[in-house]
Amino acid sequence: MPDLSLNMKDYWWIETGVPEDEANSGCVRVSLTKMPFSVVKKGVWRLYRLNLDRPDLNASDKLVLYCLCERYRVQSMSSTDAVGYIGKMCNLSRATVGKSIKRLADVNVIWIVQEGPERVRHSKLEARKYFKKHFLIVGLSFEVSERG
Repeated sequence: MPDLSLNMKDYWWIETGVPEDEANSGCVRVSLTKMPFSVVKKGVWRLYRLNLDRPDLNASDKLVLYCLCERYRVQSMSSTDAVGYIGKMCNLSRATVGKSIKRLADVNVIWIVQEGPERVRHSKLEARKYFKKHFLIVGLSFEVSERG
């Protein structure tokens, strides 16, 4: 298991206790980082399937969510791929991916957060504003910890 102690301070969404309103939070318990990869990924895919029948998400949104789930990293408890790369994965334009990411964030399916010691959460991605972004899946800590 990789040692996260060096980067843990920059991954502010990995908390030592139980996150507040865990079912609606992108924050995760630190104990999840010590779980087997397969257990965490099982929770990621369960949350993906739970969001498939949402009428407020269109096909592009669901495709982008699929890509975020596919590229989810247990080390950082996030997906960090560039919007352009996600677009190439699902054959969508960068603009369409950006709109889908905003919509997913608006309906609290994902959080867009900035890596670093301060707790910074974004509501959307802005053009030409570069920061080390992470996409967090909302409710993952609750899904894995409570439902196993």
